Parts: sequence; C-alpha cells; structure tokens
Amino acid sequence: MMIELRDYQHDLISRTRQALRVNRRVLMQAPTGAGKTALACTMIGNAVERGLSAMFLVHQNELLNQTSRAMWHNQLAHGMIRAGRQKTPHNVQLASIMTLRNRLEQYQEPQLIIIDEAHRAVANTYQLILERYNSAHVVGLTATPQRTDGKGLDHIFQDIVHGPSIRFLIEQGYLCDYQLYGVPQKADFSTVRTVAGDYSAGDVEREAGKPQVVGDAIDHYLKFAYGRQCVVMCATIHHAESVARAYSDAGIPAVAIHGKTKNRDEVLEQFRSGEKKILTSVQLLVEGVDIPEIGAVQWLRPTKSVVVYMQGNGRGLRPHPSKDHLVILDHVGNWQRHGLPCDNREWSLEGDRRQGRREADADAVGVQTCEKCFFAFRSGVHECPHCGAEVEFKERKIEQVDGELEMVRKAAEVERAKIEARKEQGRARELRELVEIGMRRKMRSPHGWAANVFAARKKINARAVFPLAMQHYRELKAEASNE
Repeated sequence: MMIELRDYQHDLISRTRQALRVNRRVLMQAPTGAGKTALACTMIGNAVERGLSAMFLVHQNELLNQTSRAMWHNQLAHGMIRAGRQKTPHNVQLASIMTLRNRLEQYQEPQLIIIDEAHRAVANTYQLILERYNSAHVVGLTATPQRTDGKGLDHIFQDIVHGPSIRFLIEQGYLCDYQLYGVPQKADFSTVRTVAGDYSAGDVEREAGKPQVVGDAIDHYLKFAYGRQCVVMCATIHHAESVARAYSDAGIPAVAIHGKTKNRDEVLEQFRSGEKKILTSVQLLVEGVDIPEIGAVQWLRPTKSVVVYMQGNGRGLRPHPSKDHLVILDHVGNWQRHGLPCDNREWSLEGDRRQGRREADADAVGVQTCEKCFFAFRSGVHECPHCGAEVEFKERKIEQVDGELEMVRKAAEVERAKIEARKEQGRARELRELVEIGMRRKMRSPHGWAANVFAARKKINARAVFPLAMQHYRELKAEASNE
C-alpha cells in the first residue's frame, strides 16, 4: 500500500476497528474531502493482509472508475462487478450495486463490505445485498449520515464513528475556505410541494426556470465567480439544459450533465480541462465525483434536504492550485434553511427529526446588513465585522439591496476574528505597535485609536499621548511610502 494517512485518518480507522469488535455494522462519518477513498483503500488493504475478502459498493459508474484508479494507484488488485465485465477471482471486488444485485449468486459472501455514500443504504437494492451477505462486517462511509427526508440509519447500522469537522479540515489546509453569497429570492417556493422529503422537481422548475432568474444567475457568476469552473445545481433535465443554453448564449462555454447524458465521461473531461466553464447538473454531481477544479457552486435549485445541500457544496471544497477559496452563489436561500457549510452539526444514527421544520425555522436565523458597507453577517455582534461600524441588533433575514448578492459570514467566524484581534492588541506593548495595528486595520484614525487604548492601559488622559501617537503615525506612513 502506498497511502500515507493523515493523523485524523489513522484515528478514524482505529476507532472504527474498535467499534467493529462490538458491532457488525458501523457507520463512519467524515466530511466531503476528508479522504474517504483513502480510508476505504486502507481498510481493504489491511483486510487483505490478514487474508480476508472484501467488497466495496458504489452506486455510479463515475465512482466506479474513480475508485478503481485509486485502488490500482495504491497497488490494490481488484476485480470489478459491472455491466460488460466478466467475473474475476480477486479477493477484492469493486461493485456497482445494480450489477451486484443481479449477480448475487455468483459471488461468495465477503468478510468485509464497505459502502460508499452509505446514506443511500436504505434503498431496496442495498437492503437485498445486505440481507444476502448478512454475516459480513459492514462499514458505511458518508459525509451526511441521514436520508434526504431527515430520517436516520439506525435500522441499518449499530454504531457511528465521527470524523473531523469541516472547519478543522479548512484550518488544516485539507479543504479550501469559501465565500458564500446570498441573493434575493425572486422565485416563490411557498407553493412548491414536497416529495420524498425534498421539493418537487417539476414545481421547482416552474419557479426557478423562469428566464429572469437564469439571467440573474449569469450576471452574478460574472460578478463574483468570473473565470471559475462552476457547477450549477438545477432542478430537472429541462432546467439544466435551459440554463446551459443561457450561459452559452452569453458567451460562456457551458454543458449540461444528467442521467440521460450518454457521453458523461467526455463531458466531465471537457469540464476538468476548462474547455467548458459551466456544468449544469441534475443530482449527478451532488455525491462522490471528485473534481477539485470546481471553483464555484451555484444553487438554482432549492432543497429541503441538508444532505443534498452539504454534498453539493462539498464538491467545491477540495483544494486546487487554481483557487484559494470556493465561491458559493445561493440564489434560492438554501443556506437560510440549513446554515453554512462549516457549521458544526450533530450527526447521529437517529437522523434529524426536525428536517421537515427547517424551513419554518429559517426566520430564527438572524442575519443583518451593515447600513454603511452592506456587508451581511449573522446577528449577535455589535459592530460590522467588515468596516467596524456600530450596528443595531436585528433578528430578520438579510436586507436585499437592488437584487445584489451579499456576502454571508458566520457569527462564530466573526467572533473568532475578534478574539484574534484582541490577542494581537494585547501583545502590543508600545504605543508605536498600537498605531501600526490601527494602520493595518485601515482605521480612519489609527493614531487616535492607539492613543485611547494606550492611555486606558496607563490610566492617563489620551491627550497626553496623542502627539506622540501622531508622530508614530507619520513615521510609519513615510516608511510605507518609501517601501
């Protein structure tokens, strides 16, 4: 095996191994981009070294090819159970669930089964396989351990092992950071029906597919994500194709991909290479497909499912030299239903019983906009995190300005930035250092601020140190201009 695991990956495998000593079926939860393929290959490789047989189950041809390449790269010989392939005697089998379902009698029960995107394991096809191979140890891999309707997986798995948070992976450099922009909701989804825990695709298409919404989507891409490889999440095939045409008509190379696309590998390669800048998708790119070149995710499809929301955003969080952050363009208010991608989430096998009430709870998510700079942020702070202006607390949704997207910031991130700012200020012992900090923060009067802070520490009148602060300011400004 050639895989060098990260520390948290070693820990995840160790805790999963311990859980398997007590329970036969264990769910491993780890965010998109945490390296689930590496985890799977390592667990399978360890099983092979002990003389055990293993099977890895996936649900898409794109994932079959992607996983097979990773296995061969890591010197893990395997057979492939898929349409058009003959049976091979390998001790490791990579299987399409649809093909395996039809060939169950041809393959002996493996001792270890790993299920990719295991939140799908509630489907009848998976259940048929697990009933047939009911003595195997099973490890499920997923970033989002619940069904799209919010129901849990406790009837399939007996224990859950939690991986690192998205924020941790961003801070460690394993995922890229993101900027999320919210847009005024021009389509009305209040009358859209719910089917299987999510919005009816046909009803969504009726609202989201209106030309004005599509036109706005292009304008916002040009403004906030120009030149980036962008995946657009659409409601239906017709919607995806109409959005792709609109982008192409605007001179931006675009192509649609969906279940009826025959040359999907070719389309994905066109996107990876940059030949096509926009890829409009219907579900296909919500899960599993690894394209780190994605620099923007655009939501033209509202979803009630936190699973769809997290999986969709996760497509673009993988690091790549072409980007230092992901741009998320949310045209339909999904973040107000589900929070931000790096919010801490308490996943459990029981799922989220409140899933159906998330939209009703959305108004409780306080968001306000600075009246001076129009920066949007979570309520609960007393000054704008962008310009420092004093703000009035409001528990209302984002104030929309002339239909423009506005950046959304997480209150916890704002608070973290404020803590770091206070630490930096506390480390500055001299007046000159305080003036320098004020200049770096682009304050209107860095010398006046520094004089007040220094005077408060020394318990003296700020006027006594103001001339010296002004002198430091002029010196630092001259030094900066000479550089």
